[in-house]
This record gives sequence, structure tokens and C-alpha cells, in this order.
Amino acid sequence: MKLSQIVHKFGCTVYTKDLYDPEKTIDFAFCSDLMSDALMIMSTVKDGETLRDSVLITGLTTNQSIRTAEMLDVEVVLLVRGKIPAEPVIELARESGIVLLGTNLTMFNVSGLMYQEGIQGISLHK
Repeated sequence: MKLSQIVHKFGCTVYTKDLYDPEKTIDFAFCSDLMSDALMIMSTVKDGETLRDSVLITGLTTNQSIRTAEMLDVEVVLLVRGKIPAEPVIELARESGIVLLGTNLTMFNVSGLMYQEGIQGISLHK
């Protein structure tokens, strides 16, 4: 799914417009509000392309979500439930080269809709 399709279909706000590439392809996604759980992905995913073509879906609007994405080489973070990041978080995302998006949808709904569109979840065996 192209990033532009995600933005359009899920009514996303793009917080880092200067980094937004509408043609970027997203093939995988994972959800977590606990960044320690998200970091577990790092030790299980062997293919770096999988993470670069992934989106981290979270309700955590702090620097911690950006730092976690940075450590995982994930280039897109999608904030859910209408949460709005503070300007320092947006700036950190920009500095880290991470596209930061936001949607009013819940984590459950956005995940299900992405799955319907063919985006795969990251499992422990990817």
C-alpha cells in the first residue's frame, strides 16, 4: 500500500510533511503502546527491508516512540486515537528522518483496515 493511500484512506495528518513520500510502499505493520514490546521486534526480524517497509502504529505521542522507530529503522510512525504530538516530538521525528502521521481511528480499527488492504503483521518469525 502506498503511503499516500494510507494518508487518504485513514484521514491522516502528516506532521513531517518535508519527509513525506507519497510513493513509499508499506508492506508490514505492528502495533504497540509499550515500546519495550516494539523493541522485541528488533531481535526477531532478520530482514532490514521488512522494518523499513513497516509502520509502527501507536498511541504513544512521546519521544520514546520516535526513538524506538529510529532504533528499529522503521521510517513511519502512525499515532492513533486522535492524539496530537507536541512540537518537540515532531521535531525529533524530522531530525530522525521518520514520517510522523496521525489518525482519529483506533489502533484496532486501523490495524484491521490495513490488514484488509494486504499489509501484513510482523510476526516473531519474519
